[in-house]
Amino acid sequence: MFRTLAKATAAIAVVCTAAGAGLALDEGRAGAATPTAGAATRTAASAGAAFTGSDFTGTRKIRVDGHSVNVSCAGRAHRGRPLVMLMAGGGEGLDNMAALQKSLSRTNRVCSYDRLGEGASDQPAAGTLQTMDDTGALLTGVLDRLAGDRPVVLAGHSLGGYIAARYAPATPTASRAWSSSTPPFPT
Repeated sequence: MFRTLAKATAAIAVVCTAAGAGLALDEGRAGAATPTAGAATRTAASAGAAFTGSDFTGTRKIRVDGHSVNVSCAGRAHRGRPLVMLMAGGGEGLDNMAALQKSLSRTNRVCSYDRLGEGASDQPAAGTLQTMDDTGALLTGVLDRLAGDRPVVLAGHSLGGYIAARYAPATPTASRAWSSSTPPFPT
C-alpha cells in the first residue's frame, strides 16, 4: 500500500509541476516574438540550435561522454510543453519508473534513464566513485540528447529526487522545475 501511495503522490506532483511549468512558459511567452531569456539550454552545443531532441518511443541506448546510457521515452512532445524526466532511486533502474512513465505519457513527453552502474547503462570506470558533478554531467548529456531546446521538468524518487534537487539550482537554465516523491536530503 505504501508503494502505491508513494507512486500516486509522485504522479500528482509531476503532473502539477509539469502543468505549472507549462503555464509559466506560456505566460513568459505571451506577447513576445522571441523565446524568453530563460529558455532551456544546457550546453553551448545546444545553444541557438533549433533541435527538439529525440522523439523515439521505447527503450534504447545513447552515447553520452563515452558511456552507453539506457533511456526510455514515451508520449508526444507538445509545443511549449516540457519534457518530464523521471529519475529513479538508488539501486533502481528505469523499470521502476515504467508505470508512472506510462501514465504520464498520455499527456506529456516523458523519459527516464539508468544512471551509470544502474540497470542496462555502463558501469562507471573501475575503482572510481561517482560524484554529484559526474552525475550532473551525465544528466546534462542525457537532457541535451532527449530534450534538445525544450524545457525540462525533473521528477525524482529518493536518490533521484536528491539529484534533481541538487541539479536544478546548479543549472537554472536547464530545468524549469523539479519534484521529489520523497523529501530530499539537505543540500
